[in-house]
Amino acid sequence: MDRCSELQTTVIDDGRRILYLYLCGYMNRAFFILFLLLSVLGCARQQEDQNLKKMNSGNQNRKSEPIKTKSLSAIINSDQKRPVNKPSRKKKTEPVFISFTDNISNPSNSNSSIKEKLEYLKNLDAEIDLNEPISKHYFSSSLPSVEFPRMILLSKESFLKICVDNDIIDYTDRFYTNGIRIDLISPFLSQNPIGKILVPYWSTGMNYYGLSIIQNLYTPSTTKTGGIQYGDRPYAAYLYLGSFKITNDPLKKFRLNSELDLGIIGPYSFGEWVQRSFHKTVPTNSEPLGWEYQVQNDLVLNYQVTFDKGVFERKWGNLNLVSSASLGTLYTNIAGGFHFRVGWMNPYFANLGVARSDRLKLNHLKKAQCYFFIKGSGKLVGYDATLEGGLLNKTSVYTISSSEMSRLVFQTTAGLIITYRGFQIEAEQFLLSPEFTDGMWHKWVHIGLTFSL
Repeated sequence: MDRCSELQTTVIDDGRRILYLYLCGYMNRAFFILFLLLSVLGCARQQEDQNLKKMNSGNQNRKSEPIKTKSLSAIINSDQKRPVNKPSRKKKTEPVFISFTDNISNPSNSNSSIKEKLEYLKNLDAEIDLNEPISKHYFSSSLPSVEFPRMILLSKESFLKICVDNDIIDYTDRFYTNGIRIDLISPFLSQNPIGKILVPYWSTGMNYYGLSIIQNLYTPSTTKTGGIQYGDRPYAAYLYLGSFKITNDPLKKFRLNSELDLGIIGPYSFGEWVQRSFHKTVPTNSEPLGWEYQVQNDLVLNYQVTFDKGVFERKWGNLNLVSSASLGTLYTNIAGGFHFRVGWMNPYFANLGVARSDRLKLNHLKKAQCYFFIKGSGKLVGYDATLEGGLLNKTSVYTISSSEMSRLVFQTTAGLIITYRGFQIEAEQFLLSPEFTDGMWHKWVHIGLTFSL
């Protein structure tokens, strides 16, 4: 009888391992097909731009003076380096914006002005971001391209970033115990309709558009005890897809990040399956007990905004002030803090921290970077679905009551980043204050890999 039970258990374990390997292979193929599709679409778009350029050059009825080609960094900094002619007393130094309805009254002048500006941008090898309101003002303005003081361009760079969080290195298995985030940044994603409802920017800068997929897992202080652990954190997991935009302004030393997230919290996020599968691969881990009492299925719909403002910068280090806000069914909070870096590095607002060799050379940036960083923040918590349960579905068996929530929490991190050309690796240690009554301080490690595509 015991032999039959052992055989049955072995067969079940083997079946789960086969299923796990099959799913991993399926995900790998899915990612390969996704990247192949993006590559084909990117090539098609590039060919379309070249054909449009030939058509515009063939329709020119008059000769235009040649325009010198500049780099992207020169475009962004053009309002500082370019000499500006002194205007007459009757003219204003600020740009004059004309509405689209005014342009319709004189279509010949409007069309010729737009063609000239399109030609100007193509000669500069630049692409303006038409999702930004200021870009529309650029095309409707009566000022020539060379006198327009503000412009938001669309970055042509592409990145893949993979981040993993886990507390196993800190010898704990509780609270925020595991997380994974995969980001894909590409100019093609600027065509995502969600980009039009992300926070606009009204000055000079460079826009990066991306998609992300995130899964986070939360457990009580111990996973070895079954049943409901009253006074402890409930089991919870969520999975969502995010669409985000990063606006980088090196002139004002300012970075704006806005993101809209849509997904699910609860059993359908497959958090239980992920943790059980992981524990089976580590011999020292026991099977987690109590997932049947996790926060139940509910909608995740969240909007978050983050601001970075540089206040101190030297070749050896820099200090930024950081603020953020989240509103939605998953998190509602506001936070503020600082970010300090020291070491061998490029300016923080020069790019997103990593780039291909040709772009680094074009912008006179270091190919290799190595620096330490420290972050600290305080957060006012309005709502946390991983503790209080879903905002719409109130059928969860066990959650933390609103009166037991810690409305002010603190977080500090320290880490190291190493970058060489188009590759970056980062390691970061997190420390978080208690999130609820009788809770404990918690720590975990973050590992991130970034590839410039």
